[in-house]
Amino acid sequence: MEHLQPGDHLVVNVDVLGITEHHGLYIGNDDVIHLCAHAKQVILSCLATFSDEKEIRVKRRAPYPQEAIDYAKHQLGIRGYDVGTNNCEHFVNRCIEQRHTSNQVSNSGHVIVHVAARQGLLGQSAKQFAKGPLGTIAIASTGAKYVGEYIGLPDSVNTVVGAPGDLVAKPIEAAYKGTVDTLSNTYDKLSDGEIIGATGELISGTVETAVDVVFAPIEVVGNTWNAITSWFD
Repeated sequence: MEHLQPGDHLVVNVDVLGITEHHGLYIGNDDVIHLCAHAKQVILSCLATFSDEKEIRVKRRAPYPQEAIDYAKHQLGIRGYDVGTNNCEHFVNRCIEQRHTSNQVSNSGHVIVHVAARQGLLGQSAKQFAKGPLGTIAIASTGAKYVGEYIGLPDSVNTVVGAPGDLVAKPIEAAYKGTVDTLSNTYDKLSDGEIIGATGELISGTVETAVDVVFAPIEVVGNTWNAITSWFD
């Protein structure tokens, strides 16, 4: 595909509705590095195998392509796929800008939490927020970003459109990942009989998760500002 450039963030809609996406990093010469759900590891594939003959779209171009490609190559063979905390989108975002995040996860988490809040499952305050103007704007923003990504709008546009929703969605994602990682690491230590180590993992993981949740909105604001300024470059 002549329009592709090394360092491009590629996306393929896996299902007919486009709800599930597969992400990969194009490295040139018809090759893509991606974290494969079936193989449970980072692999190298040709474009046809990566896309399964489905349409490929470019989500964005890496600002530093060679750095992204070098990082991806060093990850080849590394295992550890998890749909919620370490999926193919997480992998490409790490390659391009060292950000461990996934719009698929944050968007889904936002929708689930919003529905639960509106049903009163998260308390009266959360219910009032979800049904209020700010909650409505946030969930509408997340929906608009999803549509924008589906139809292939520029990534900078989707970043700006989805900013109000991401102010809610990204902290939710950070809380989810941090909780899962903390519990997993704590359990591993307990399984090895390391009570003190397990306690340390629980405390440090909780602190790190809290910090990530607090800084998530700041990161959203920074990314939004970068997206806006890119329009004038």
